[in-house]
Amino acid sequence: MDILKKHMLECDLCGACVDVCPSYNDLGIITDLYNYLDESARPESLPKEEHDIRLCYTCNICTVSCPKELGIRKLVSIAREKKTKQFGKSEEQGLADPFSANNMYHKIGDWEPPVTFRNEGKKSDVIYFPGCAASCMNKVVGKSTAKIMDACGIDYSVMSGVDYCCGSVAFGAGNPSPLQKIGQKNIDEIHRRGAKILVTTCPGCYRAFKVLYPMIFGEQNFEVLQTSEYLWRLIQENKLVFKRDMKEYLTQKEVVAGSDNGDVVLYYQDPCHLTRAVGIHEAPRRVLKSVPNVTLSNPTPENSACCGFGGGVRTVFPEKSIAQAAKIHELAKNAGSNVIITNCGGCMKNIIEGGMTLKNGLPVFDLAEFISLACGNPATERDDNKLVRLSNKALLRSLSRYEFNPYGDK
Repeated sequence: MDILKKHMLECDLCGACVDVCPSYNDLGIITDLYNYLDESARPESLPKEEHDIRLCYTCNICTVSCPKELGIRKLVSIAREKKTKQFGKSEEQGLADPFSANNMYHKIGDWEPPVTFRNEGKKSDVIYFPGCAASCMNKVVGKSTAKIMDACGIDYSVMSGVDYCCGSVAFGAGNPSPLQKIGQKNIDEIHRRGAKILVTTCPGCYRAFKVLYPMIFGEQNFEVLQTSEYLWRLIQENKLVFKRDMKEYLTQKEVVAGSDNGDVVLYYQDPCHLTRAVGIHEAPRRVLKSVPNVTLSNPTPENSACCGFGGGVRTVFPEKSIAQAAKIHELAKNAGSNVIITNCGGCMKNIIEGGMTLKNGLPVFDLAEFISLACGNPATERDDNKLVRLSNKALLRSLSRYEFNPYGDK
């Protein structure tokens, strides 16, 4: 049974989905989607205004809240695919398409070279796949992960840059073409290098290799691990050892206020596309709880919220997206936290940008960045203002209708 028929047959219109949705607040969105997805529907029946399908973060909160695991997101996804078939690819769908002239990572790479990892191209049992964002934009993520592997004595190879895009972002935006074109090439390259383990940073990359590739291209002969899963394995194997007191370090750096009592309290931000889409939420928490003198304020993903970055909302409705990101700081503070830990380059960038709109936003660290520091490594260079401005400048140059420019970029 296809998604639409199943939804129409089983949905009771109980409202559980819209009660938790950060974008839609009435059940009219479901009716509009039913009407648009009907085989006889005309293009003009596409939901508009408050039910615009571009408003969906694809966060999947609606799905996990639905008693029958239906939600809204699944309907939005197939509606986006139908829209692409009817009207062609939108500019936004080309942002992470390596074959598109308006790929934002190509543009960023023209301004600043992507990260050059020292182990590019070699054969090894372990391959690190940083993805486009950690290679070109949010470089602290990719660099920190490599530092951890180096500190643990791992013999690894790297597949980085836009050339090794996984295609998942475009796929999620309703443009499956890039993934279909490059998926098998990525798999073949991993096989050529003889890898037994593929470590991915981006939740989208993880989902591509773990879920989408096997479904489309068939079984793979290598294991796929998200960074947090791999770090937890290294801890269990006694290869990852913590050598720095993070409470002392963060206090000395004035990242957190000094205190004679109590640990540094971390708020782990659950990436929607990692937690609700593929079920990874225990591994990152296990890793963080292994660090001495830190405490987690949210030991489970219950009541976790979307950062506002996903589903293309940041590109089409930037103010709405950043306002949603600012809410994460409030959630973390209300939980008694003094540091936010992210596990997705998009989440990190958006939460940093959301914090810039507040007078008292919390410090934000990527999981790998935080763990690299706890291992005793030197801090990975980062410039939050540059990160935010560079990504926004790329959107200005890549999208003809994008007008959000509070940073004065050209």
